[in-house]
Amino acid sequence: MILNKVRISFSIIGNFVDLLVNNEQRIKNMLLDYEIQTKVDTMPNGVEVKSLLFTNKNISIRFLPVRMDYVFNFTNPRNELDDIYQKALEFFKLFSEIFPDFGGNRIAILTEGFIENKNDQAIVSFADQMGFTKCFGDCNEISFKINTPIEKKESLNSVLNVNMGMAKNNKTQEEMRVLMVAIDVNTLMNHQTVRFFPSNFNLDFPELLEITKQRISEVEKYA
Repeated sequence: MILNKVRISFSIIGNFVDLLVNNEQRIKNMLLDYEIQTKVDTMPNGVEVKSLLFTNKNISIRFLPVRMDYVFNFTNPRNELDDIYQKALEFFKLFSEIFPDFGGNRIAILTEGFIENKNDQAIVSFADQMGFTKCFGDCNEISFKINTPIEKKESLNSVLNVNMGMAKNNKTQEEMRVLMVAIDVNTLMNHQTVRFFPSNFNLDFPELLEITKQRISEVEKYA
């Protein structure tokens, strides 16, 4: 079955408090074509920081005290991950030209989507092909999380979350039973060295993207 992708985000995680406190207008000037929303967050030390959310059609760019996210919301199931990657690369390259010194200590790609589960077909398929039926018998509910550690240039988590849910067809307003799928590929939390800079996006993210593609293929194979 096909994974209907809803959104994918490319994230650099770290301490962006100084960036937000001291460069709000410069960030806004960088994204003049985007609509902007703001929210004030209070940090544990009492410092108030204004988070910035920019949106332009199906693209969102978020600047939060602890992360920076480029988010692509799928409008067409045929949108290719490689094309979206190039759009993210363009944004992070622009950011690095204006703010060359800001970096983070983790990176992540999060992909969210759903598999149609009419008459529990996806549940039955998952249960059969992954051996759940053999171990536990027939089932009509399923929910699981699998983390597969991977050693590449960086030590990575590759987390697959599958849960039952509902989705609505925007055209017909019809609701349908689905399996919600999230694939989160990220570097480890315990490595806190600042070493991921937007200027190195094309060096740091390709391995995460390839693992994401592999996980999508595996989900579609077993669903």
